[in-house]
Amino acid sequence: MSTTTETEAKPAESARRQKTRERLMDAAFEVFSEVGIHAASVEMIAERADFTRGAFYSNFDTKEELFLALAERGNNERLALLRGSVANIDVIMPTLVGSTEGKLSAAELGPIVASFLEQQGENRLWFLFQSELRLLAMRDPEVGKLYLEQKKAADTEFGSIISAAFDAVGLTPALDSVELANVLMNTYEAALQEAIMRGGNKVQEDAHQLFMQRLLGLIGQLAS
Repeated sequence: MSTTTETEAKPAESARRQKTRERLMDAAFEVFSEVGIHAASVEMIAERADFTRGAFYSNFDTKEELFLALAERGNNERLALLRGSVANIDVIMPTLVGSTEGKLSAAELGPIVASFLEQQGENRLWFLFQSELRLLAMRDPEVGKLYLEQKKAADTEFGSIISAAFDAVGLTPALDSVELANVLMNTYEAALQEAIMRGGNKVQEDAHQLFMQRLLGLIGQLAS
């Protein structure tokens, strides 16, 4: 029979293990984004997190397992932010476009869509991480299968969230919700990619400007 001390020790051990796992994931996210998955070593990740190789292997079997865990965590965090935005659409919309009646114009809807995609933290590092993930998924069919499963789940929810946002401001999406999500995300990621390639210390601002230029031309085709 377990003693009270042993019973109390298990939650404490579990909490410590979770903290270790999170520190390893945070460190790995930085390392993967900076040098890529192939150049990143277990030693680099463990050192960045101030742990040993043993700590790494007690939480993850491979770099690829950690990589996919990071992708899932990142997608969940960004979807949570988007859900919060839709929940607060009544507050967000007047702030961005002022009071309005009826359907929004392209110029009015643009800032709302941009706000959903741009409030997701450090987008530059996330985009670099996602680029590494796509390359790995194309090279490794097993990773590719898992990547597509994750992407499908994320795209489905993202599409539902964006469609709800359109409905909330009196617009009907002209595309299937998943297709709508893909068009918006691909447009934003293309703008972010170009901004990163340009260099400089205003990546987010440059990406926003490029995205808005392209988005305004798409709005008429995306909603009615």
